[in-house]
Amino acid sequence: MKISVLGATGGTGQAIVKQALANGHYVKALVRRPEGLKVRHEKLEVFIGDARDPDIIETLMEGQDAVICSLGIPAAGTTRAEIDDSIKTDVCMVSPQLLFDAMPRHNVARIVLMSTHGAGSSNDGSDYCNWLRDLGKNRVYDKDDMEAFIAGSDASIKWTVIRNPAIYDGEKGRDYNVYTRITIDRSSKITYLDLADFAVSEVEEAQHVGQFLSITEPLDNKNFMASAEVAPTCR
Repeated sequence: MKISVLGATGGTGQAIVKQALANGHYVKALVRRPEGLKVRHEKLEVFIGDARDPDIIETLMEGQDAVICSLGIPAAGTTRAEIDDSIKTDVCMVSPQLLFDAMPRHNVARIVLMSTHGAGSSNDGSDYCNWLRDLGKNRVYDKDDMEAFIAGSDASIKWTVIRNPAIYDGEKGRDYNVYTRITIDRSSKITYLDLADFAVSEVEEAQHVGQFLSITEPLDNKNFMASAEVAPTCR
């Protein structure tokens, strides 16, 4: 397949690029800083630009089969005091609007978008969601806007939104599941490699079209697991 990856310099984006290439796909990767993408491969083409630029989006869609959108401004710290959140961000909202407009013109039907658990309808008022939203503020609000746009879109696009908890460096192949509804806490986590593997597999197989998913390894809190709703696969 020919896959475009937006947000390719972040931890998740780089893992997605590597996994897509490892699976034999051709990748167009959009970056703002070329030095931030450490991957080099004969099937990788790197584009420098802003994901809110309509011309860049048109270029990324040309000749492609699918898109994985892993946008967002990274947070360097783990507390609000460590994160500069003074500037409102809108890249997660604006870029999907451009993508949903351009994709049908280029016959690109499949897109996987990375969000975060605590955004959109997954904001259940739990301690975790309140902590995350206080920490991330504008970054999470941008994801809220993105999810609202996608939920209200009538475009002929096969989309899936993946909401991650904390992401960490670790081996691929750990146990995890995906849910349409779950309450999580700060023990919830997923490795970059497993998150990327699932995102790429969704492009390849399209098992959860039209679903907002939360992905996590098994939680310490068994009550949360008991009340969760596992995401059904498409048949």
